[in-house]
Amino acid sequence: MSQSYEEFSAALSDRTRRRELLFRGDRPYYVLFSQQFSRADLEALSDTATAIRRLDRHRDGVDFLRRILHGHRVMNLFAQPSTRTAESFIAAADKLGASTRLVSDMRTSSFAKGESIDDSVRTLSSFFDTIVVRHHDDDFASRASWALSQSGRPIPVISAGSGKTQHVTQSLLDIYTLRYSFANRGGIDGKRVLLVGDVGRNRAARSLAYMLTKFDVSRVDIVCHKDYLPEDGLLEYLGRHGIDVRIHDKLGQTLEKLGKEVDAIYMTRLQQEWDSGSGGEKKLGAPDDFVLHHEYSRFVRDDCVIMHPLPRINELPEAWESHPGFVVWRQVRNGMWMRSALLASIHGAADEIRARAARLNLV
Repeated sequence: MSQSYEEFSAALSDRTRRRELLFRGDRPYYVLFSQQFSRADLEALSDTATAIRRLDRHRDGVDFLRRILHGHRVMNLFAQPSTRTAESFIAAADKLGASTRLVSDMRTSSFAKGESIDDSVRTLSSFFDTIVVRHHDDDFASRASWALSQSGRPIPVISAGSGKTQHVTQSLLDIYTLRYSFANRGGIDGKRVLLVGDVGRNRAARSLAYMLTKFDVSRVDIVCHKDYLPEDGLLEYLGRHGIDVRIHDKLGQTLEKLGKEVDAIYMTRLQQEWDSGSGGEKKLGAPDDFVLHHEYSRFVRDDCVIMHPLPRINELPEAWESHPGFVVWRQVRNGMWMRSALLASIHGAADEIRARAARLNLV
């Protein structure tokens, strides 16, 4: 039965209806929100990512992986600038044998002629098997998913960043990185995470906060300027899921007091691209109170995981790269493995991948 976009959008706020709309059985189909995944989903995706990573190092495994999505075509439609995310998706598809197309200049697309989202994605569905979208509009990916769900040829849609609200595939790779980092320390359960920076507008930090509710995380600390605090809706969501949230306004003081209790620090930059211009050039970078100065290393444990979704400006100095828990470059590479796992799961190949890795004794 057809439904309006307003009905589709409203249904996404209900957990049961959301899963019915965004999944096909146990497989994700439209990937729009961190909240859409269960803990079991995250564990399965992480196991699939590990299987792909290990198969890619094995001679027979590489050939096997290249056949998984052979003949599939993936459209990467990026209306916002991106290097890491776009190239990560391209590399992820390539690992599985899919071909890709990247459109990053919307002036070369029919959007420049005023074509609607609905017509554009329905046109693309004639040529491609999956669409990955990154857009400054919070609702672009949702609208595209709805339009395709009402069409005669629906194909999967993956959000690669929606406005200021969601960056779901970043949170997937971040959870995978945390899971990997805590593999010998009991996993993510029981850990304490510190989010630092422009949390109100940084979609990566926000998406990670939502996803942490799938684990037994009792407390999340946020160090944030008062002008960039997360909205009440996010804080209420964390509270409803049993996570105690504490807000702080100075990173140095917070680490001096709490640093030894923190298991992971997630740094973010100041999202100045969302500021309305007032003329003249802006000085990029975070204020001093939100910079992880290397001298603060005396306040944190050696096994504290240091993360950043990139790009970084001044908030995470390069001196931190010698810290034992610095995993930023692992995060980047994990993005390729997790996005490969997501593509494989969407197209029903995850079980086969994990089984092949098991037969080759790679798990």
